[in-house]
Amino acid sequence: MKDKKTRLCKDGEPLEAKAVLDYVLRRLDIRPDDPKAAVGFEWQKIIGNRLYPHVKIVEIKHTTLVLKADHPSWAQITMMQQKRILSLLAKKYPSLGIKSIQMLSS
Repeated sequence: MKDKKTRLCKDGEPLEAKAVLDYVLRRLDIRPDDPKAAVGFEWQKIIGNRLYPHVKIVEIKHTTLVLKADHPSWAQITMMQQKRILSLLAKKYPSLGIKSIQMLSS
């Protein structure tokens, strides 16, 4: 049985991961040069390796970065680092004007 889905390939050879990622981002209208997208791409560096698996970005609402942690303890640790995170965001992405962090409960 033949697979009817169209595949991203050239001459039967699969594309490199970067080409596929670029294609998907274009299809979703996500531009890596957009500061909001850049925050998402750089989130692990911003939040740190310890918190990264546990704290995710929900949205950027006006001047507030809305986050969600998978456990209240991780939310508390994140809020204790709020000043550092906000300082880094202001330095790297001043155009976003992020002034506060809001944590959503799990």
